[in-house]
Amino acid sequence: MKLPKEIVDALRIKQPDDVIVYLTTCSVDGKCNISPQPFTDVYADEFILMPDLFAVKTKINLNENRVGVVTIAHPVEGKAWALRGPCGHIEWGLPDNYDFQGVKAGDILKKWGEWSEKESFSALPPDVRPHVIAQRGVIVLKAADCLSVNLDDSGKKII
Repeated sequence: MKLPKEIVDALRIKQPDDVIVYLTTCSVDGKCNISPQPFTDVYADEFILMPDLFAVKTKINLNENRVGVVTIAHPVEGKAWALRGPCGHIEWGLPDNYDFQGVKAGDILKKWGEWSEKESFSALPPDVRPHVIAQRGVIVLKAADCLSVNLDDSGKKII
């Protein structure tokens, strides 16, 4: 699914506190992990990219269940979305031609493998910043559904 420009613009590289983004994954036994994602970008208008800075539980869940949900809240504009789809982890050491849902590992790691060259991790507030920041790869979600997060119609497909 191609993401609307409004969502792409909200997810493009920005200041970490401009938009609130969470990635939710779930293990096969139903235990969810929700992790804040202060850094996001978009590839080909349908893939949401997030650096793996310290995502151990997320990666365990993705090994068991390759579905994720990215929830976005744009507090200034009062907008919110939930994007669900296949989700995976592209890490250093994979062959360049490794394919996840039409994305090649080499293409992703060449441009986003060193996220700190695009954004300063020091912009993270000290209370959420890991003591040691070492990017281990890139988490990729291919948007398949856009769901409402409004109380009246939560979970309803809106795109």
